Amino acid sequence: MPTAVDKWTFTLADARPSRNVKLDPPGFAEVQDASRPSKKTQSAEDQSARDTELANLKMKKAWETAIAVGKSIPMNAFMLYMSGNSIQIFSVMVTVMMLINAIKAILNTNTVFERFSSRPPGTAPTGISALLSLPSDPLVYPKLVYVLMQCGCLALGVWKCGAMGLLPTTTSDWLAFMEPKKALEHAFGGVTWSAI
Repeated sequence: MPTAVDKWTFTLADARPSRNVKLDPPGFAEVQDASRPSKKTQSAEDQSARDTELANLKMKKAWETAIAVGKSIPMNAFMLYMSGNSIQIFSVMVTVMMLINAIKAILNTNTVFERFSSRPPGTAPTGISALLSLPSDPLVYPKLVYVLMQCGCLALGVWKCGAMGLLPTTTSDWLAFMEPKKALEHAFGGVTWSAI
């Protein structure tokens, strides 16, 4: 009849003297689940199915990244609207940051989508070979949508610059001998004066 002490004791005498022996902790034994195939017996078909599933997941995440920029355009438009059209430090700062961030994002498009690529890291083509391999790239459409969304942010910033009067849109902005436009009316506190 075993005692309580025998339940918690074990001996290594029956272990083989090899250095590669895997010892389980006391009270545990490795159980092989018959329903799950081991990694060694996994077939090539399972591996290709897993690779296809991973590629589909990466493509889905790439589309989410490309469309996420478009979701921020209405918020940016509201923020620009609320900053007003007068030239103040806040409205100029918001507009300039929108323009700079859009340009940086367009220039870093490949860096943003590098984590979704199926190529090993550091093997992406550069220069002319990158342009030649563009049609065969599966991420070309998400990249294109991403760039178009960033161009939308850029257009919003340019519109705001035009609304503030920072863009040279009249002839007198370009030619020194032309007279600038004169305001025909001036409004002060509910009273309107006419310049004519």
